[in-house]
Amino acid sequence: MQNLSLTGKYTLVTGASSGLGLEMARIVARDHKGHLVLVARRLDRLEALAAELRAEHGVEVVCIQADMTRREDVVRTFEEATAGRAVHAAILNAGVTYFGRGLDHGFDDFDAMLATNVTSVVWLTQRFARHILSDSPGGGVMIVSSVAGTTATPYQAAYSGTKAFLNNFGLALGEELVGEPVSVTVFVPGGIATEMGEKSGTARKFKKGDVGMMDADVCARRAVRGLTRRERFVIPGALNVLNDLVLRFTPRGLASAMAARLYRDALPPKT
Repeated sequence: MQNLSLTGKYTLVTGASSGLGLEMARIVARDHKGHLVLVARRLDRLEALAAELRAEHGVEVVCIQADMTRREDVVRTFEEATAGRAVHAAILNAGVTYFGRGLDHGFDDFDAMLATNVTSVVWLTQRFARHILSDSPGGGVMIVSSVAGTTATPYQAAYSGTKAFLNNFGLALGEELVGEPVSVTVFVPGGIATEMGEKSGTARKFKKGDVGMMDADVCARRAVRGLTRRERFVIPGALNVLNDLVLRFTPRGLASAMAARLYRDALPPKT
C-alpha cells in the first residue's frame, strides 16, 4: 500500500486533552491539514484545543466527551465519530497507569486500567478497522502502547501487563490484515514528559530534560510519521531502540531486576 494520507480526512485521537494525544492532534492539523475527532473526558480542554486548531489551521474538529472505563462511552465514541463522516485513521492513545507496589494496587483502579488500556482499545480497533475497510479504504489504526510492555516492569506490574497485551494484539492483528486496505501500527514510546507521569508519581525521578525522556511534541511527530508510513512496530528515540535491542539478549529475570532498581527510588515513602 501507499503511504497513508491524512490530508482533508478525519483522524480520531483518544486521550487528546493533554500530553502525547494533544500533540499528535496538533501535528495532524498543522503538518497534514487533516480534520479531527478529539476524544477525552475533559470537554473544556478538548474545546480549547479544537478552537486553536480551527483558528490556526482551518481544519474541521469534532469533540466527543467520553470515559474509556465506561463501555457505553466506548460504543458511543465510535457511533458519534462515524455519524455522517468517514474516519480514515484512528489513534487509540487513551491510557491510565499505576506506579507503586503491586500489592497496593486496588481492584477498582485495576479494573479501570484494564477497561481503558485493553478492553476499549480492542473494541475500538475492531470497529474502526472494519469501518475503514468499508468506508475509507487505505486508512489505518494506531495503538499507543509503551516500552513497559516489552519487559516485566516492577512497580508498574499491571500497567506493563496491559501494554504487553497491546504489543502482541496489535502486531498479530496487523499480520492478519496484511494485503487488506487498512494498516495497524503499534507505537511504543518510552518515558515522555507528560501530565500522566506527574500524576502517577514517576516524575519524582524522571523529569523533562533527563536522559531518555522525550518531549511530547518530538514523540508525537515520530508517532504520526509511523502511522502515515504504515510501520508495524515503532519505538521512538535512539536510546529506546538501543535499550530494546539489549533487552532482547538479556535474561528476563535480570531485565526485571534492572527495571526494579531504576524505579525503586521514585516510590513514595511507606506510610
